[in-house]
Amino acid sequence: MNLKERFMRRLEGKDVDKVPVGSTTTYGMVELMKKCGAERPAADTDPKLMADLAMAGHEIAGFEWIKAMGWDITPVSEVLGCGMGEPKIDLQYFIKEHPLAESMAGLAYPENIFELGRFPAYKEQFRILKEKVGEKVVVFGESEGPWTAACNLVGTETFMKWIMKEKEKVAQVLEVTQAVMIDVINWAFDQGADYYCIAEPSSGPGLMSPKFWQKLVQPVITEVVSKAKGPVVLHICANTDGIIPFMCDTGVAGISIEELADMKKAVEVAHPKNVRVFGNVATATTLFMGSVDDCYREAFKCLENGTDFLTPGCGIAPLSPLENVLQLSKARDDFDKAG
Repeated sequence: MNLKERFMRRLEGKDVDKVPVGSTTTYGMVELMKKCGAERPAADTDPKLMADLAMAGHEIAGFEWIKAMGWDITPVSEVLGCGMGEPKIDLQYFIKEHPLAESMAGLAYPENIFELGRFPAYKEQFRILKEKVGEKVVVFGESEGPWTAACNLVGTETFMKWIMKEKEKVAQVLEVTQAVMIDVINWAFDQGADYYCIAEPSSGPGLMSPKFWQKLVQPVITEVVSKAKGPVVLHICANTDGIIPFMCDTGVAGISIEELADMKKAVEVAHPKNVRVFGNVATATTLFMGSVDDCYREAFKCLENGTDFLTPGCGIAPLSPLENVLQLSKARDDFDKAG
């Protein structure tokens, strides 16, 4: 089977010959940029450079599937009106201004949304990538999810206060971000995406209890996933042990978890619900600051704990050594031989 067939079979819960290795989050690594000649910030907006860096993850870093839609999780918030901080080679786009912090007057579904922001560049990047790999390698889209987009529009601290005191405003904002996310995801599938990753860091356990996540976030994600034209993977940062059952109940095909979550328990919860698990080699510590041996051992442990897709637990830090990232493929190959 080719790489795409292996990935999609695994995502469907079918047997494969080996665990796929890759990244379902961002991998804008400086060393990778230097090697392929596609450096940010130009590679954040130029579709050819975006595609070159995406392909470098596959051809140089050993990833067996390819990311489209740039190197951050802000594109939806950008077209909804958030002010953006300027990226650098080692700094991704970030939210600088929250347009709804003082007034709801600017809340609206944007006209001609896919002509705004970086979506025209993403469209061309998808075209280039699909032309290069055809049906041999999976290409996926990723962005922030509806909850995180809402937090970006309002400001996370303010939005969390609204949960208790301004429930109508919360509903109004989520109505727009939810509608936009459904269209963005389906737009990505129309461009040739094989799956879509929703990143929801602003709904993580550091910001709300499992009870609130189930009550407030789960219905929003469930609605988005129910309208998606293809499989969706949900990524949430930090220790998600308490919400993994709820994440799986949204209808997603997969969940992506960080190293603070228990991989073995996540697999035990997810598989009976027909959900696959991505993860969870630590990015901020192991891949960024650890030794080659540290990275190899942690990747091997993830495989022993049953991960379905061996990936970094979150977006790879820009200054992470390429040699550290290459240990994922090495560990998988050795694990396969040992098995």
